[in-house]
Amino acid sequence: MVHRALYGSVERFFGVLIEHYAGAFPVWLAPVQVVMVPISERHADYANKVAEELRQAGVRVHVDLRNEKMNAKIREHALQKVPFMLVVGDKEAEAGKVNLRTRGSEKTQDMATSDFVAHVTKLIAEKATTL
Repeated sequence: MVHRALYGSVERFFGVLIEHYAGAFPVWLAPVQVVMVPISERHADYANKVAEELRQAGVRVHVDLRNEKMNAKIREHALQKVPFMLVVGDKEAEAGKVNLRTRGSEKTQDMATSDFVAHVTKLIAEKATTL
C-alpha cells in the first residue's frame, strides 16, 4: 500500500516557516507587503493612486481606509508584522512622496513614490531576507 500525505506535508512546511520567521516574513513572502495608511479621509485618493502604482509593479498592497485613528492603524499593522507601512498626508501628496515606516524600525523617512516602488520591487526580485 502506498501512502501520500501531500496536504499534511504542505501544512507542516508552512508551520515550520511561520515558526522560523515568527510571523515576520521577508517582503517577498509576506501576504501583504505594503500597507497604505492615509492620515485622514481626504488623503484616500492619493493613497489609492500610490497603491495602484504598487499593484502595477506586482506588489501586494492594502489601503487601510477604516474610520480609526492613524496611530491605532499603525499599531495594528505593526502587530501584524507588515514589512512596509506608507503614511500619506497633505505634505506627501503635494510632494509626490510617501512617509516610509519599515517593520522593526522606529525611524521614518520620506521617500519619492517612484524610489519606493523601485526599492520594494528590487527586494522582491532578489528574494531579500532583510528589509
